[in-house]
Amino acid sequence: MNKNKIIILLCLLMIAGCGLFKSADDLYSEAEIKRNSGEPKVALTLLEKIIKKHADHEKAPDAQYMIAEIYYRDMGDFSKAIEEYGIIQANFPEAKQVPFSLFMQGFIYANALSDFDQARVHYKEFLEKYADHELATSVTFELKYLGKDIQEIPELKHLTK
Repeated sequence: MNKNKIIILLCLLMIAGCGLFKSADDLYSEAEIKRNSGEPKVALTLLEKIIKKHADHEKAPDAQYMIAEIYYRDMGDFSKAIEEYGIIQANFPEAKQVPFSLFMQGFIYANALSDFDQARVHYKEFLEKYADHELATSVTFELKYLGKDIQEIPELKHLTK
């Protein structure tokens, strides 16, 4: 084998190893593994590849939701998480994750950032759009006790003892 063929073969192997030819499903599975093994930044890179290269794939909304979840749960970047949840609503308006993302925006505003006005806006929008959703009861509860201390909520008083 001549030198040029070896170089071309090595280049193809390197490109394939970088995930250029991986399917959305493969990238998503790898991202889950990386996230679960404590490598959220690597997971984010893989998920962003899905969004860029496979935007029409059924895994794209899942990938975007996991991006938001990583920023919220793994990295504690609440503002970025809110932004990423918003991208789900903008780019995948029919996706099953949209109501959950809207709920999470309200939840982060209320419980992590104590921005009760923004929480109220998101929660009210949720109830207007998804009154029959499984999270509607939780949203109603959140709105009822928005800004209250846990000791001021009768249903949760037992948790403070």
